[in-house]
Amino acid sequence: MANKKYSFKCLEQDCETQACHLREQVNVTIDDLTRWTQGGYLQNILPGLRFNLPESENEPITIETRRKNLEGQDATACIFYHEESGACEIGYSKPISCQTYPLNYNGEKFYVSDRDCPGVGEGDVTKEALKKAKEKAEQDFQERQRTQASLPALYSLMMGQLMQQSAQAMQNLSDEDRERIQEIMSKQEQDEEEA
Repeated sequence: MANKKYSFKCLEQDCETQACHLREQVNVTIDDLTRWTQGGYLQNILPGLRFNLPESENEPITIETRRKNLEGQDATACIFYHEESGACEIGYSKPISCQTYPLNYNGEKFYVSDRDCPGVGEGDVTKEALKKAKEKAEQDFQERQRTQASLPALYSLMMGQLMQQSAQAMQNLSDEDRERIQEIMSKQEQDEEEA
């Protein structure tokens, strides 16, 4: 991006494509969770988040916003996208990946992650604004790195705790209740095999 001039102006509610809301994945970092906790917003935002578990060992565990179907379309959008207004419901404290969109940083270079965004190429970006945008993109990269390093351990701790609680609950069941659970699980396995 050193030789190319970066220009971007968010069109906000006037954007016809809402590319930022429709992108495939809206990443959330542990630092985002910390900011929301400190700001008192986490309980409002948490139901809209989920773990994205990898399909292979080479992929990281991530936290991302949930998706919702758009009315009359085959597309999905970020759960916090408000269709009527075309705005973000958590605009007061967006994830850092939304604050930097569409500028991104991969540890070596800056790049535009979505050239379909209609704000790309619009407006003039001052040197100071470009410097701030780059700093924010670097911050996003660092937060994603910390999150990717921390999530496997945190996820394992949570799953271990849930499994321990589940095992304890199973021990506290009566023999009759255990038999019922076994019947339900056997029926579910049969249904899956038949499907």
